[in-house]
Amino acid sequence: MTPPITTVTHARSPRSLTRRLRGFIRGRLWLQVLVAMAAGILAGVLLGPTLGWITPGTAHLLASWAALPGHLFLAMVQMIVIPLVVASIILGMASTDSLEQLRQTGLRTGAFFIATTLAAGAIGVAVVLLIQPGSFIDSQALAGEVLPTDPSAPLSLAELPQRLTSIIPTNPLQAGVEQNMLQMVVFSIMIGVALLTLPEGQSRPLLELLGSVQELSMVVVRWAMFLVPFAVFGLMLQLTTRLGLDALLGLGVYVLTVLAGLALMLLLYLGLYRGLRRGR
Repeated sequence: MTPPITTVTHARSPRSLTRRLRGFIRGRLWLQVLVAMAAGILAGVLLGPTLGWITPGTAHLLASWAALPGHLFLAMVQMIVIPLVVASIILGMASTDSLEQLRQTGLRTGAFFIATTLAAGAIGVAVVLLIQPGSFIDSQALAGEVLPTDPSAPLSLAELPQRLTSIIPTNPLQAGVEQNMLQMVVFSIMIGVALLTLPEGQSRPLLELLGSVQELSMVVVRWAMFLVPFAVFGLMLQLTTRLGLDALLGLGVYVLTVLAGLALMLLLYLGLYRGLRRGR
């Protein structure tokens, strides 16, 4: 007699992954980051051109070694982001009961995403026009830090079909190597929908594999999170040492502009949540 097929234990919602990072919240990682940021700026001022206590060559050498944890953190995140995103999207879609439920949820989520994206764009433009953070940044000081951007030609209606087709990866491996997130998200969505059409016995091996990939990815993410305070300290030290305090203050206005836009978006989300709760 064939044994019954057991439920796939790894096909969990991506929402449950946040539980694995609660230890960092309880450990006040945010406070460690703020302390590391302040310490990095202070150390950068002491080593940088503002005071000039040491030679620029020595300061550059010390800052490069201090920034090593930051570069390791960024490399680990870039290494694991593709497997984590692909596994989480596919498992999240496969955790739904049916294609009909997925369709209803997808339509509501898509409408919500489009509306909030338009609102975010409007808020971002309004905040930038109000604060104008670019006027506080010395372009000459950042000439070696910011790569020049080439303005792209406006998209014509004749090119639109080709652009829409290009979001489907003809080679998912190449899209993963190039870290083309849009193509990988589309690929993951298509695989997730296809898995819902398969019998449980055929989809279970792939779901189990993706569940293991997700678990391993979260382990690497937790390892990377231990480097966050050291990464922030080293990167802020390197940035302050290279640019000086005046240029860093200009960048601080840009950071405050971003935070102001995010705060307005948070208020918008809270208002939407309260309105939807009342509607029920």
